[in-house]
Amino acid sequence: MATGGNRRPVRYKNTQQVLAEILALPSDPEDSDDDEEMLTNDEDDDSTDIHVPVDLSTDDDDDDEDILYRLATSCDETDSNNSDADSDTTVSDESDADENDWKKNILTPPSTTAFDAVRVTPKKPFLLSEGPIDFFYRFFNDSIFDLMVEQTNLYAKQHKLRHWKDTSPDEMKAFIAILIGMGLHMVPNVDLYWSTDPLFRVQNIANIMAIKRFKKLLQGFHLNDNAKAPKRGEDDYDKLYKVRPLIVKLNEQFDEQAVTSTSQSIDEGMILFKGRSSLKQYMPLKPVKRGYKVWVRADSTTGYVFQVDVYTGKSDDQVVQTGLGSRVVKKLCKPLDGMHCHVTFDNFFASYNLMEELYSRQILATATVRPHRTDLPLLAKSKDRMQKGEYRWRSKQNTYYVKWMDSKPVHVMSTAFSPTDTVEVNRRQADGSVTKVTCPHPVAQYTMRMGGVDRFDERRSRYSVSRRSRRWWLRIFYFLLDASVVDALILHNSVHPSEPMNMLNFRSSLFRSLLQNFSTRSRRSNLEGSCYRRSRHRRSSLEPRKKGVPDDIRTRLVGVHMPVKMDKFRRCRLCSSKTNNKRSRIQCGVCGVALCIAPCFASFHK
Repeated sequence: MATGGNRRPVRYKNTQQVLAEILALPSDPEDSDDDEEMLTNDEDDDSTDIHVPVDLSTDDDDDDEDILYRLATSCDETDSNNSDADSDTTVSDESDADENDWKKNILTPPSTTAFDAVRVTPKKPFLLSEGPIDFFYRFFNDSIFDLMVEQTNLYAKQHKLRHWKDTSPDEMKAFIAILIGMGLHMVPNVDLYWSTDPLFRVQNIANIMAIKRFKKLLQGFHLNDNAKAPKRGEDDYDKLYKVRPLIVKLNEQFDEQAVTSTSQSIDEGMILFKGRSSLKQYMPLKPVKRGYKVWVRADSTTGYVFQVDVYTGKSDDQVVQTGLGSRVVKKLCKPLDGMHCHVTFDNFFASYNLMEELYSRQILATATVRPHRTDLPLLAKSKDRMQKGEYRWRSKQNTYYVKWMDSKPVHVMSTAFSPTDTVEVNRRQADGSVTKVTCPHPVAQYTMRMGGVDRFDERRSRYSVSRRSRRWWLRIFYFLLDASVVDALILHNSVHPSEPMNMLNFRSSLFRSLLQNFSTRSRRSNLEGSCYRRSRHRRSSLEPRKKGVPDDIRTRLVGVHMPVKMDKFRRCRLCSSKTNNKRSRIQCGVCGVALCIAPCFASFHK
């Protein structure tokens, strides 16, 4: 063997020579020389023996322990190399001898129930003549409106709000209608809905009530009595005390108004909020990165929401042995016990123990799982090479585990579908071509049934009523209102499949139906763009007085601005003030404001 530098030449001994040196030490130096010659002659004869490197520069009487150490190390390296070679070249399933309880056994089908047989339909019958408002009232019923009216008036009385007038159920319905209408017409600021500029003003909203009354209702709006709120540290302390009554009532209505479908999904959602709150979460991988985390159980096909639960952080009474994901799924699935439904959720919630517990409660499940979870088969953590479309599976008690190779390994657990059934799925290659890839049934079913909460979020985001607010709980109220609208639309379309409505038409119909010609405005403008409110901000004597009509209307085509006689007197827009009250029966036919015939009419239009 060639040597270079200070490196010592190394010779090898076979197994027989190593054992001979261990069992019988040489009697004289000549025996050692013979052994070296024998080693040289036998190297080519026995190529299968284990070779141990021996340093020729050392004495022949090496310690027995040192020789044993070299032999054991060489054997271990040889075994590991053989094992790696087998795992790299083998594509078929590994031996079950390496598993503890996971075996390759086909399980008995748990049920013959078709998970798409039961769809979302109303539990209580609807007449064909009933419209969107009737479906919405099934969720936001009279009890909820009475709760809002009672708590709003109570809060205004407790805090002695200035210029407050007790509200009524009809006015509260008009208030909700304004929120829905604002979702259809998004403007940068709430004040712009009552603006004198026709570019922003929404006449149908401005005619319902004055902006001062709307802001006063928004200021006093409440859902629970603050005087009875438990203090922090008490046993019944609730971080969601302000909205808890509405959450409880709506969860009851969500579950009672619709037939429980046989295929549902559980996932997390986010309510946008960037203010200060101990409930706010930061999720950098979500489209909405800052806000409140909400657990949602929804129908897999339509996105109908059956139950929502706002995450409030760690609780003192939580069970240490159980993870957060498992607790969430167990809580949301409690109404499904014994119903043989199928539930889908992602790897944040999934574990083997959870799958078995749901099965014991007669709830079937399919979920992705993280490979580092406990109680998984050894192949979950193995890094053997698999070609795209290959898969391996194991079973334990009532649960299947499947590892399928897509662009990267996919780990799925299921108590409902067998991996022995496969389907063909399309996969696009790097060159743009589409090829067929074999996919096990549990993976394909998970992909098809997991999008229920995403469908709900997509519908909720259309014309949402949510707006910025300093009060943290208003965002949650807006979320619950949107969820009620979405569920009402889904039930409406299930009753009227031949004439389904989209979200725009459904919300516009709710806006008109909730109003019922309600209005607290004593005066209405004759022209969209004109306004009768006056700004009360302090101004200097040198600051020009606002006319109340946009300049592009007031000074455009002056020749068509003709005086029109009115039935009653009104304050002159130009010369009337607090100290000098001037009234006139003449108004401009275009601007819609009262003006003295001389000289105010001509001066106003300059």
